[in-house]
Amino acid sequence: MQTIIIRFTICLVYYILGAYATTDILRLLKGSTLSINNPDCYCPICNNKIKLKDQLPIFAYIKNHGACHYCKSKIPFGDLFLEIFLFLLMTLITILLHFNWWAYFVCFIAYEVTKLLFLFIYGPRETEFAKNLLRSLGNNMVLFTLLAVLFLLAQLA
Repeated sequence: MQTIIIRFTICLVYYILGAYATTDILRLLKGSTLSINNPDCYCPICNNKIKLKDQLPIFAYIKNHGACHYCKSKIPFGDLFLEIFLFLLMTLITILLHFNWWAYFVCFIAYEVTKLLFLFIYGPRETEFAKNLLRSLGNNMVLFTLLAVLFLLAQLA
């Protein structure tokens, strides 16, 4: 039972990482004045802070009919696609590799490569892109280090 809870938690973290990837990409692309390290999310149109309950990708998209809760501007489907894609990709990799350390490392690489692909597909980047990209990679390394604790628990269970 403990193993099932740990594995479910790992998949839940992947869901959250998928949502974080979109925020990270938007900040890198738009040259937002908001620091990459800031945990708050804002609507790129009206700049209202997005409530935590509206940061859960699939549920918030359905609840708000694919629009910002405040200004009702449409959220691009590509954002939702990225979040779902990353969640499903990392979950599938981890299941296929039986929640071992290879799965962890492959997921980290898949996450970063997917993020880079979306960054270059979406278009022009801000002037301090390289510096912010390195900062983003550092943030992601911290997040994945915390995820490593769950993988360690899964190995011990």
